[in-house]
Formats: sequence, structure tokens, C-alpha cells
Amino acid sequence: MDELRTAAIQVACMNLVARYGQLADQREHQAFSEVFAPEGEWIRPGMHMRGREEIFRFMESRPARALTRHVCGSIAIDVADEDHARGLSYTTVYRESDYGGSGTARLVQPEMVVDYRDTFVRIDGRWHIASRHTTVVFSDKA
Repeated sequence: MDELRTAAIQVACMNLVARYGQLADQREHQAFSEVFAPEGEWIRPGMHMRGREEIFRFMESRPARALTRHVCGSIAIDVADEDHARGLSYTTVYRESDYGGSGTARLVQPEMVVDYRDTFVRIDGRWHIASRHTTVVFSDKA
């Protein structure tokens, strides 16, 4: 595979990492679940979800008054082949648990910093998260 194709795959996967955070923050739960492959899995502390429906139900269960921002960075993508890649990224999560819905939310310390270890798969020309392993590295509850 040439460097240009490798770079295009890396950019597509990096955009998927960013889209994940943006869709979670905007509460677009259906689109969020479609970031994952149809049988994609999301493993997070104390929870293992498989498939878009489980992921969608989990996102729908989040408190309606919570305002979040996922600030993604340090994204590294390793391309295996035309249809598979792996990645590691770090995300800082800010949360206001009781946001009134208007104006600027009060800035508090980040709730957590997580590592995302991802596998990506291309299905019908579109990239998806095949698996996401979430590890909490720092937490305000530690």
C-alpha cells in the first residue's frame, strides 16, 4: 500500500475518533451508535456492549441534564491493510451534571482522562469502530 493511501486511511480513522466525541456531546445517539460497526463492541470499566442497539440504549440512558465535552488528542493510527487499522487516542472528558440548558456552563476540573484503544474496519467503503477499549487513566473520583 502506498503512503498516500495509508495517510488517507489514517485521516479517516482520526476523523472517526473526533466524530465519536462530537456525537456523544451533541446527544446524537443514533448517529453515535452508527460510528460502530454493526456488531461493534465497546468495552469500558464494568461494562461490555456489543452491537449498535446496546450502544444506542446505553447512550439514551445518560442523564438528560448532563453536558459533556470530549477533548480528543494524541491520536495515532496504524494501518494494517485496506480494510483494517488500529489506534490509540487520549481523551479528556468534561461534564456538568446539572446543566440548565442555556448559557455558559460552569467550568470544573475534568471528570476523567481516558485511553481509547480501537480497532477500525472498513465496511462498504465506510470506516467504523470495530472495537473500543476504554481505560480510565485519571478520574476525579479516584
